Amino acid sequence: MDNRTRQELPCSEVTILEAGPLRAALSVKTKISEKSWIKTTISLDAAVQGAGSMLVFDSEIEWRETMRFLKVEFPVDVVNTEATYETQYGVLKRPTHYNTTWDMARFEVCCQKWADLSEHGFGVSILNDCKYGFATAGNVMRLSLIRAPKAPDAHADMGRHTFRYAMFPHDGTVGEATVRTAADFNNPLKLNHVRRTDVVQAHGLLNAVSVTKQSSVMLDTVKRGEDDEGISLGGLPTRKDSSVILRLYESLGGRASTSLRTKLPIKRVFKTNILEDDLEELPFQEVEINGETTREIELGFRAFEVVTIRLQL
Repeated sequence: MDNRTRQELPCSEVTILEAGPLRAALSVKTKISEKSWIKTTISLDAAVQGAGSMLVFDSEIEWRETMRFLKVEFPVDVVNTEATYETQYGVLKRPTHYNTTWDMARFEVCCQKWADLSEHGFGVSILNDCKYGFATAGNVMRLSLIRAPKAPDAHADMGRHTFRYAMFPHDGTVGEATVRTAADFNNPLKLNHVRRTDVVQAHGLLNAVSVTKQSSVMLDTVKRGEDDEGISLGGLPTRKDSSVILRLYESLGGRASTSLRTKLPIKRVFKTNILEDDLEELPFQEVEINGETTREIELGFRAFEVVTIRLQL
């Protein structure tokens, strides 16, 4: 970032919202200009046993700027020549220095749910659910929040916005904790008022498919088979039986294995290509867990491998 155009914004008002034993929260209001402002709620919840805690930033902004760019910075006590950024079904690494013209041209990186800077024994991940521009220079991690270009759309990003991001410190180098915490941050649990019968049905669905063994393997997609009779759009051969398609991937760039468990009444299991054409049949075994019959499938993954599984019901 060009320091000649950089301007730090001082906060104008800070209020304590909560100071309980399980949650602390601050409200920080910042005036950007005569027409723009941002209000951020910074909260810290008590850590869940076996998991870390993260500092969450919930922001509301009124944005009426011209040719300006708003970013948030996190100076962290971590030293590394590379930072790690999540992309779809994988990660990429970029230098944290600008030693060459190539480094200078890559001043911002496109990332999805998280970016991380780690050294041996300790690291910090910045999680987000809707902001995808990131930069790390030295030990300063910088997330791009909102901008004000005037071409090709003179009204781009103007108006009221809400968004959230979080700071997640962790032990060791970047690993499964960051990947799973970021996935949960992007897909939070939602509380709804439902009937008891719906609760029973929902409980069955939530336990229908699960990935065991804490590894870097993530279950990304659960859906119906595209060629199932009754939902096919035509033009291709259909299958008479119902199918459930699962798409999993290895998220950190190493070999991994996991067990896929399901309570669905499956008859056969197939590994398919991306078009859901069967490639090979996979074995599965039935095991008793808490008095219920569960089908278990063992899977192995190469680095960043994407695997599609078809469960034939």
